[in-house]
Amino acid sequence: MRKSGTDNLVPAIKSPGDAPSMKGAEQLEIFPDYGPTINKRHMVAAAVVTVPLLFGFTGLAIRYAAVASTLAEPGFESYARALCRWDCHWYLDISERGYERFPIPNQSNVGRWGFFPFYPMLVAVIRAIFPFATILVATITSIACSYTACLVAWPLLEKNMRAYVLYCAFLLSGPLSFHFTTFLSESLFVLLTSIVFLALKRSSYPVAGISSALLSATRLVGVLLVFATVIQMFQQHRERGGSPLSFPRWVLGRPDLLVAIFISPAGLFAYILFLYVTVGDGFAFLHVQRAFGRVAGNPLLFLWDGLSAFPKTGWLPTAPQWSALAAIIGLALSVVLVARKQYGAGVFCAICILVPLITNLASMVRYVIGLAPLIMLMAVLLSASKLTWLAALVLFLVACYFMTVAWIGGYLALV
Repeated sequence: MRKSGTDNLVPAIKSPGDAPSMKGAEQLEIFPDYGPTINKRHMVAAAVVTVPLLFGFTGLAIRYAAVASTLAEPGFESYARALCRWDCHWYLDISERGYERFPIPNQSNVGRWGFFPFYPMLVAVIRAIFPFATILVATITSIACSYTACLVAWPLLEKNMRAYVLYCAFLLSGPLSFHFTTFLSESLFVLLTSIVFLALKRSSYPVAGISSALLSATRLVGVLLVFATVIQMFQQHRERGGSPLSFPRWVLGRPDLLVAIFISPAGLFAYILFLYVTVGDGFAFLHVQRAFGRVAGNPLLFLWDGLSAFPKTGWLPTAPQWSALAAIIGLALSVVLVARKQYGAGVFCAICILVPLITNLASMVRYVIGLAPLIMLMAVLLSASKLTWLAALVLFLVACYFMTVAWIGGYLALV
């Protein structure tokens, strides 16, 4: 497979199948040389599967302890309900009741239309098969999505085990792991985003297109991943000696590329059609944002207002300051991705931050950590040395408890 600017592929590991076919004594002399390699590969494969599993149980235990410290009622369902905060309740209602045709009375004329349907639909389907409480099904599904996202990240992280450990720890037992383990769309968004970038890395454009379509039905900014797909296509075209002017003709001559591009926004278009038929407004998901206090403005002013919102008492940053810092760090990491020639990932992440920033800073921390390429880059940077890697790992696990308590307590920066 050809290596591209965004695809930092790991050199292929030799296997017994790469050796020339031999018989008798010659074969017996050669195959022992491959034995350690085969055993090592098996050990690495076992570690890849086991590491996120261990962090999954560790994170569950830490968050359960945090919930137990604030609630007296024991049990996994009580734990799941305690972590269901803020937007989680909207997804819960959509999964159980669907979308309403009119604004909800006594709730500032808001509706559920601003929350995209794929994840609550997925939970509803699973609940139909396993008839348990919706919040239980959703919590387990989120954990499973995060676990799978870790597995998909292994080749994207260039099989860097230290970075992989940090990435798994962040998703499943990190300070913000409750975002990826309760009924929020972050876990599915990270999983589908990772699948798209892995498909692009392997030039599997139809898979990337289908995954992008599902992503566009998961969250509005998911439709923006088509830009990363086109950028990857352009890089591949240039690596094969094509000129920028011949790129459109090259794409038009490749049906698989055209399908990948045009199918990417299918999830969004399907949702628009659904809203038009049921509500009479295909763009209700945009128009309802005003009811949530989101009005278009100058993103630079939003950042300045956030940074200048100093605490009246104490020294801890305020929620607006945390949100502004998250946006700035996210944009800085996007620039680093571009500098590392991961153009598609960098452009996608930057746009995904700027789009909500045009309205305000609300939920900015959650939006930034839900961008898989940024978290992978952070894991790579923190694993540059054993000291920083170990310090980050310990910090993730310790902070998991206190941040979960803050989440349950309604700390606005985490919303």
